[in-house]
Amino acid sequence: MRCLSLFLLLSAGLAPAQPRDTVHASKIDLGDAVFEPLLLNGFSKSQGGWRWTARKFAVSLWRPAGRDTVYLSLDFGFPSELAQVTSSVTITAKVNGVVIGAPQRFSKVGRYQFVAAVPEAALKTQPARVEFELDKGFASPEGERALTALSVSLLHSEGAPFNREAEAARAREGFEYLLAKRAMTIPADKQAEMVKLFHQVPIWDHMFFQNIQIEKNPLDLWMVQQIIYELQPDLIVETGTWRGGSALYWAHTLNGMGLERSRVITVDIQNLHQLAASNPLWKRYVTDFIGSSTDPDIVARIAQLAKGKKVLVALDSDHSMAHVLKELALYSPMVSKGSYLIVEDTHMDGVPTAPAFGPGPMAAVRKFLEDGGDKLFEQDVTREAYIMTFNPGGWLRRK
Repeated sequence: MRCLSLFLLLSAGLAPAQPRDTVHASKIDLGDAVFEPLLLNGFSKSQGGWRWTARKFAVSLWRPAGRDTVYLSLDFGFPSELAQVTSSVTITAKVNGVVIGAPQRFSKVGRYQFVAAVPEAALKTQPARVEFELDKGFASPEGERALTALSVSLLHSEGAPFNREAEAARAREGFEYLLAKRAMTIPADKQAEMVKLFHQVPIWDHMFFQNIQIEKNPLDLWMVQQIIYELQPDLIVETGTWRGGSALYWAHTLNGMGLERSRVITVDIQNLHQLAASNPLWKRYVTDFIGSSTDPDIVARIAQLAKGKKVLVALDSDHSMAHVLKELALYSPMVSKGSYLIVEDTHMDGVPTAPAFGPGPMAAVRKFLEDGGDKLFEQDVTREAYIMTFNPGGWLRRK
């Protein structure tokens, strides 16, 4: 249940990347060496799909083609190392020396997106110098560090951060629709209030399963173990490993049911689950992939492992609308008939418990179903019987 936020993968105007000294890009995938000439300062060596940043860092970006409003987007992680020295961090951005929007504050370990509209006056000089500054960082043997950064972009208003207000409103409408669909005797407004109050309980950062940190709603865990019992899946696929608590929980559930041939696959961009991986049942049941859950190679390898099997999928990585939509497109074909595609933390933008987050999992589910997903999947509200689920509308059953 990580509130991990936006993963805006939309790019615009990428020019041919050869030779290196003439790279023109409106989006930089920071782990890709081809874009190194555009990294001006404040970055470490590539860590594969990402780089460490210093407290201050800068890149060179070109404006995307077109006249629509341009947005600056930074896809980054708030690392556990930074959380050891501060509970929050504030990010300020400039484009060609012009401050972009208001400073944005982020707290808790997780994946987030800094998004802000760029005024035309800031884009007169091309390529644009894009600078970020944090109010805090931390010292490491390799020098000052702050964020784990994946990409930085100048992009138009198609897709996720764009039409933020409209998509967020549609997500809330989706939750209201579900409340009516549940047809419970408890009034809808009381149900929404229950979820909000439950979400405010100061326990979510301090939950453990066999001493492994896990950020899951216990009521949802209970519902999933029932689904596992009913389905007897051959394979459980999870995006968003984090500390490994949930993958270990699935492993124990499979073991307790005697499903010795079933397995768990879990994916995350960081390896933060070493402690969980030392558990004997992890070694027996779990296979982990380190990288983006939308990486074509990783998806292809998982799809091959899922071929011909009874598969249950849970999406709990980056919670931005754009990223969840991409996951839905990539992982929904793996779900077997009668099984579930569980989109987690739809409460964030659905209830909403995190209104400042903008469009997220709930908005992605609505878009997915409207664009044809409803031909294969249906929202199973019977899995919301405990009311205080963090996945309202996210229990998608394959027809």
